Amino acid sequence: MFNRKKGGSLPTTSIPAGDQGGFGLPLGGNAGPDGSGRAIKMDAPVVKAWKQASSFTKYSYYILAFFFLLIFVGYRYLRYGNASIWLTCHATECTLEVTPPGTRTATVVFSRFQLHSAQPIKTDKSGNFLMIDTSKYEPPRAKGKKKGKTGSYKGPDEDGNYKSYSLKFREKSPDDVEKSEEDVEDGDFSIVKKYLASDPNGEEGVHVLHMRQFGLAQSRTRIRSTLNKVESYIKKRRQKLVVKESATLPWQGILCLIFGLMGVMLTLLIGQFWEEPPKRHGGPGMRRTPAKSSNKKTDIRSGHGKTLKVPTGLQKVLKSRIAIEY
Repeated sequence: MFNRKKGGSLPTTSIPAGDQGGFGLPLGGNAGPDGSGRAIKMDAPVVKAWKQASSFTKYSYYILAFFFLLIFVGYRYLRYGNASIWLTCHATECTLEVTPPGTRTATVVFSRFQLHSAQPIKTDKSGNFLMIDTSKYEPPRAKGKKKGKTGSYKGPDEDGNYKSYSLKFREKSPDDVEKSEEDVEDGDFSIVKKYLASDPNGEEGVHVLHMRQFGLAQSRTRIRSTLNKVESYIKKRRQKLVVKESATLPWQGILCLIFGLMGVMLTLLIGQFWEEPPKRHGGPGMRRTPAKSSNKKTDIRSGHGKTLKVPTGLQKVLKSRIAIEY
């Protein structure tokens, strides 16, 4: 009664094209065409829109991504090129801030009595301590006189060493110092311990911070003026002290950041980032506009010149009646 069509099969699952084992089970091989719903593959709306986008829109996105990458590179340059050592002292306390390249700032708050002294030193180009600078200070030469190294010179000397200075800190305030209620407690330098060194003179309980770390360079005039300010603060001749040593920002980072920001603004103004919606054509599911009625009124003229408005279907009948009457 019900006969299956020869050679027909139901599209339920994929049928392997390889060898078959017992009971018709597949052993392996490449799968044949799949007639189930799993064989239907649909792209995501974003992927579909990208494939249908014009080349001008795609290039706009490519250029915008390039400038964003340029901004990121400039930011990384500035972040890893930024390094500083700041010492800010007031009447009762001091704050030491050490910012290594590419990491967070380490801050230590300590009493003003823990600031021991400052002394000139000589280091190599990397900032490693070599010796204490015992050379006599020579003031900068005035312009127009004999040529020589001025006070703003930051390069090496005749032996290839670099002039700098170091700050010394005590672990504890001296016992003979009488603190008032406004004075702060002694600070703990363990936070910045890896940036400190032992005293070259062998004094115990004293930490030394070399100021040429992280590539920070100082001129001869700056070294002399800083030493004088630290000495005046320790001897209470002044109640405020600010020592700032910052590295020069790399020009590569500044250049990448400026070009990246300008490129992003120009690309947003000139580029194209969306396509106009395509016009839809009529299909089986679209609502169709109703057809115009065939019984529209038309104007005809009688024999006496009168204008009559009649439907198109009755036009022939009226014409014949008017012809008989007149």
